[in-house]
Amino acid sequence: MADILKVTSPMISKNVIQPNKAAQDPSIPFDLQEISHIVKNPNSSELLGQHNIFQKEAGAATLMNLIKDPDVTVNYLKNIYLLEEIINLLPVNNKTVTQEIRQLFQSLLIGPEAIVDELKKQEYSSTLFQGPLFEFLRNLYEEKPGIKSEIAELLKAVNGEVSRQDVLDSVGNSLEYLAEQLKPSQNLSGKLSELAAAFRRQDAPVDFQQLKTQVLAIVKELENSILYTPQVARVIPNMIYNLSRFQDNPSYLQEALLNVLVHVSGRENKDLLKTLVREYLSDAYRGTQQRRSKVMDILADIISKQDRETQMSSLNGEKIEKIITSLLSSPCNYTPLLHFVIPVDYEGMKSFAELWIDPDDRDEPKEREDEGRHIHMLITFDIQGIGQMEAEFMVIDGRIRFQLFCPERYTQVFQSLAPEFRDIAQEKGYLMTDVRVEKLEKVRSLMDVFKTLPYKRTGVDVKI
Repeated sequence: MADILKVTSPMISKNVIQPNKAAQDPSIPFDLQEISHIVKNPNSSELLGQHNIFQKEAGAATLMNLIKDPDVTVNYLKNIYLLEEIINLLPVNNKTVTQEIRQLFQSLLIGPEAIVDELKKQEYSSTLFQGPLFEFLRNLYEEKPGIKSEIAELLKAVNGEVSRQDVLDSVGNSLEYLAEQLKPSQNLSGKLSELAAAFRRQDAPVDFQQLKTQVLAIVKELENSILYTPQVARVIPNMIYNLSRFQDNPSYLQEALLNVLVHVSGRENKDLLKTLVREYLSDAYRGTQQRRSKVMDILADIISKQDRETQMSSLNGEKIEKIITSLLSSPCNYTPLLHFVIPVDYEGMKSFAELWIDPDDRDEPKEREDEGRHIHMLITFDIQGIGQMEAEFMVIDGRIRFQLFCPERYTQVFQSLAPEFRDIAQEKGYLMTDVRVEKLEKVRSLMDVFKTLPYKRTGVDVKI
C-alpha cells in the first residue's frame, strides 16, 4: 500500500494575516478577541464562479461589455458582411449552400422606405406589454393600486398560456442538443432523441407530467455518466427551469381573471376585460406573422447556417454565441433600453445602425411640473466610405436637442447642414432648439450617455 502523504505545515492563504495566537482558555466557549483580517479579495472568487455559469467569455461579462460598447451589434453585422466577401472568394464546393447564404446576405439589408416599418416590428418583439389589454390594466392599477398582486397573477397566467408551446419547443431543443453531444453513448443519445420527439408531438401538453418525469430521470442518469461535461452541465439547469415554466393548470387563468374582475366596476368594463384577454390570447396563438421583424429573422437564419456549416464557422472571426448574446441583450436587467438593429442599403451604400432608446429618462431635470416625458435616444452607425458616427437626441414636449459626433473630416460638412436638420424637424412637428456637431473623439459607453442605467452587482459585499 502506498504511503499516506503527511502534511507537515498547514496551507495558509497569502491574503490572510496569521497572528500569534495565545493559548485559549478552555472555560470560554468562543474567543472572539483574535480575528483574522482579510487583506484583499481573491482575484478569482468561487462565489462569482458559481453565479456566472458561462465563466469568462459570455454571461455577465459579455453583457457588461455591451454597456461599455453601444455599437457591438454593428460590429457583428460588419463581420457578417466580411464573411460574405470571404465566401464569394471561396471555391464553390457546395453551390446550394453558398447560393442560399448569398441570398440571405442580399435580403438582410433594407431600403430607407422600410426603416419605419422595421422599427415598429422590432418594437413589438421587444415590448410585449402593449396594446388595449395592458392599457386597460394600467388604468385599473392607477385607480386601485391595492390590486397589484391580482393583476400580476393575471399577467402571469396569460403569459403561461401564451408560452406553453415555446416552453415545449425549448425543452425539445435542449434534448436534441444533449443527444448530439452524447452520441458516443447510443443508449443515452437514443433516449434523449426519443424524448425530444415526444415534446414535438401535438399531444405533448396532455402528457407533460409524464414527459417531465422522464426528463428528470434521464438527467439523473446523465449526471452519473462519464460523458457529463461542463458544456452538458450548463444546458440542464436551463432545461429544468423551462419545465417549471410550463402552465398545466387549466383553471389557473380563469381563477386569476375572476380575482381581477371582482375589482372592476360596471358590467361593461367586466365584459371589456374578458374580451381583451380573449383577443390577446387569440392573437398570440395565431403568431401574427405580419409583425415579425425581417432583419431579425434573416439574422437568425444566417447564424443558424453558420452554426451548421463547419467551413463557415471556422471563417467567422466572432463566436456565434456572442452574436446571439448581443442580439438578445436588450432590453434586460443590464440594459433596460429599447434596442433596434437597422442595416440599410441606400443607392449601393451600406450602413449598419444600432438604436438605444430610454422612453423616460429621469436623469434630465424637468423645467416645469407639467412637462412630459424625456425621451433619450442614441444612434450608433457605421456608413460605408464615411466611418463611424454617433447621434444623440433628447426629445421633450416636441422640442429636440441634437448632437452629432462624426469623423473630423466631415464636421464642417454636417455643421453646414444644421439649418436643414431644423427644417426637417419642423416639417414633422418638432422644434430643434439645439444642434451641435463635434468630432468623434472616442466611442462613448451606454453609461456615459444614459446616466441612470443601473449597474448589476454580483457577489456579496461584506465588510469586516
